[in-house]
Amino acid sequence: MLPEGTRSLLVLPIRESADEDGSSENKIAGYVLLASSISYAYSSKDRAWIAAIAKKF
Repeated sequence: MLPEGTRSLLVLPIRESADEDGSSENKIAGYVLLASSISYAYSSKDRAWIAAIAKKF
């Protein structure tokens, strides 16, 4: 399922926006999946940037 040579994988959940009453705050709407051929490719700074982009989905 992953490309040959994948050495690093990051899966980040995309959460639904909260309703007015906040009821759907923790529901997962999907995932962002990133694969890299470099081991340890995602630093904490990278993960923060990816999370910020995922929030826009």
